Amino acid sequence: TEPRQQKIQLDQQKTKLEQQATVLGQQKTEIELQQIKFEQQKTQLQRHEIKIGDIQSENQTQRNEIASIREQITILQEDISKLKSAALWLYPSQEKAHSNIHTLPI
Repeated sequence: TEPRQQKIQLDQQKTKLEQQATVLGQQKTEIELQQIKFEQQKTQLQRHEIKIGDIQSENQTQRNEIASIREQITILQEDISKLKSAALWLYPSQEKAHSNIHTLPI
């Protein structure tokens, strides 16, 4: 009966090893799926980073345009002020009639 018991033990060990191999295969598959998910998330993050960079660049362009427009408004206000001064110098009697002229807000 000893050889028979050894065969039973070997069969049990073989079955146990096969089960362990199955578990390892499942774990390997899970790890591979996690790697795929990770790569997808990494790619998505890179796309978001590119979009953020584009938005930041666009925002900087808009800030530059706003600064330029403000400069132009300031120059126009200075020109209007000079024209008003010249008009008042040329026509001093009109000063009271046009005292309600206001400057443009920035």
